[in-house]
Amino acid sequence: MSGWHTVLQEASFKGVPFEIERIEERNAKDLAAHARPFTSGVDLEDMGNTGREVNISAVFFGRQYSSRLLKLLEVLEESGGGVLVHPVWGRMQNMIPASWNYRHEADNVDWAAIDITFREATEAQPILVFENSFLMSLERLIARIDSYRSVAEGFIDAIFAVKGGVSDLWGSAQGLLSGLSGVFASIRSLLGFDAIGWPFKGGSYSQAAFHVGAKNSVKQIGELIEAGLRQATDVGTAIDVQMGGFSVRQRFDEAVKAGESVLAVPNRLRQDHRGNAVSDLSRLTDRQLQAIRLVLELSVTGVLVEIASEMIEDYGEDMSAPDLMQLNRSVRLRVQAAIDALRETEKAALSEQLSAESVYSTCHQTIEAMRETVGRLNALVVAAIDQKPPLIVRRAPSDGTIHQIAFAFYADIGRADELMRLNPHITHPSFIRRNTLVNAYAK
Repeated sequence: MSGWHTVLQEASFKGVPFEIERIEERNAKDLAAHARPFTSGVDLEDMGNTGREVNISAVFFGRQYSSRLLKLLEVLEESGGGVLVHPVWGRMQNMIPASWNYRHEADNVDWAAIDITFREATEAQPILVFENSFLMSLERLIARIDSYRSVAEGFIDAIFAVKGGVSDLWGSAQGLLSGLSGVFASIRSLLGFDAIGWPFKGGSYSQAAFHVGAKNSVKQIGELIEAGLRQATDVGTAIDVQMGGFSVRQRFDEAVKAGESVLAVPNRLRQDHRGNAVSDLSRLTDRQLQAIRLVLELSVTGVLVEIASEMIEDYGEDMSAPDLMQLNRSVRLRVQAAIDALRETEKAALSEQLSAESVYSTCHQTIEAMRETVGRLNALVVAAIDQKPPLIVRRAPSDGTIHQIAFAFYADIGRADELMRLNPHITHPSFIRRNTLVNAYAK
């Protein structure tokens, strides 16, 4: 590997990583032959490429190699294609595993090899069936959000795995549980909830009950964050800004702000207890804070993606293209921050070598799940924008109100609210001068 000038990427399929021993690739032309009598040769019609075929020889070795092999076999058996990360070419979309075989050898202990044939496919197009791209994109995003939540839960189970009261990466299990308890109380206060409605049910620490207690704590924190962020989006349910309500974009920005406040809790929590020598929270290490931050990162990111999809579904027709793009950008920035945090955890797990390899593999799966989820959200935003007519700039034909301009443009004063959403620079809708530049849909 060190002899390669190209920076090789870690190979994986549907987020499951593996080591590669050899790769063979091929492609071909799909040719239609048209033979004619009494003529030498045939006429060949180029029908396009048959699609790339990638033959991979992968190996699994070391402690717990069998569990990693089984994860790959599980995703290979799933229907449909997925993303294959090629060490040299990078991400290859919609690759379908056509066949695979694997073997063990008596001379190689804790070792297995698997040969897989991937074929490139195009997404099936419906024949004589009308497909609403917006609804299809929404359906795919909802399915991807469910997959992300499942992967995130598996990752959290991996990072809170303890043995003998100690985690390989984070240290004292008691410190982790104390940190989760303190974070829950701090977030509850930050979001304006009380202890009666949201009691902490993580329980007291014991080595035997740590796994169940940590899982309950994480679940409670996730539910609390979701309730708080959804509460932040209800600052004004009316979309009409002129009537004193908040726009959809403003409501989502409030949820993003609430999420950023939640993510700042772990650092503030330790600083608030730093002077208290008897407080367990003052003894939290940087590693333990990192584990708690990861829990918050995954929860906040998942909730924001879900809220964004719901807002686009409910209000996509009323949102302008810039508002949709800003919402998409906010989510992508949040996801990128979460991916950066996961990559730091990958580095920490890699430094621990075999003792934390389950964390390393689940990190990679979670990153891939995030990338695919935000990709589906981007496709939904594009579909929502494509449904809108082209945006043009017109001049106000005369002095008057926004309703008069709406009637002049469309012969429909009911579209005045639409013009106000498209023109935030108009501060006085009842006093618009002639020749003022007005954003408007072409039809």
